Amino acid sequence: MQGTTDPYEMIAEYYDLEFADFTADVEVYLAFAQRTGEPILEIGCGTGRLLLPLAQAGYQVDGVDRSPAMLARAAERLKAAELQSVRLFQTDAEDLHQLSDESYRLAIVALNGFLHLPNRAAQQRALAELHRVLQTGGLLLLDVLHPTPHQLRALEQPLAWDASWDLPDGSRLDRFTSRTVHPAEQMIVTTLFYDRTDKTTGQVTRQVARYILRYVHRFELELLLELAGFAIEAIYGSYELEPLSDESPQMLVVAERRPRSVYSLRVET
Repeated sequence: MQGTTDPYEMIAEYYDLEFADFTADVEVYLAFAQRTGEPILEIGCGTGRLLLPLAQAGYQVDGVDRSPAMLARAAERLKAAELQSVRLFQTDAEDLHQLSDESYRLAIVALNGFLHLPNRAAQQRALAELHRVLQTGGLLLLDVLHPTPHQLRALEQPLAWDASWDLPDGSRLDRFTSRTVHPAEQMIVTTLFYDRTDKTTGQVTRQVARYILRYVHRFELELLLELAGFAIEAIYGSYELEPLSDESPQMLVVAERRPRSVYSLRVET
């Protein structure tokens, strides 16, 4: 069994097996991009799944991710599509010092990217940075889990087989997931087991990655955004912009960046 101190270094190799064909959210982001215009920033851009269609639509796009392995794959994807104008930055969402003040018209944090921030202080710092780099009137889009009791119960699993993929070298990859939910800390702890079976020898090599999501409830998130200087425009329950309901699996939050003069920013340190 092989472990890793950086789970994303390993996950990056297999990430596109699961998400390369996920396009359910692309149209809604393109629609908001048409509304706001460019430049556009994606936080937690990963392997470039969203960067590609946004850039292909003609928008100026920048991508930020803390994982060099993820960004390397994003660079490969963009190069293959001959989209050399997309800029990639390796940094945390809490520290966007490489980006200028009031640069962007739209910022996107997709697929639970915001939940990778480990605590309230980190969330506040990230929102303060997003406020800094957005232009007044610019929009922030957050796509996060809607943590209903049903959703959280469904996430709990001791160990389950997820999927199997045939890899280019002929080997087979099986993924198993163990997940626990800790409501008192609002944490979801996920452990991924990747079993790679050699096509010739049948030898199995296991790699293990572990990561934590800190989920947020609706009004908690609204307060965090308001303290950071954003005005909530809407909270939807799907990529089709349906109203948030008890059955909604996600919260798609649309928030507008207010001028600094109309709020007093308080960031926990």
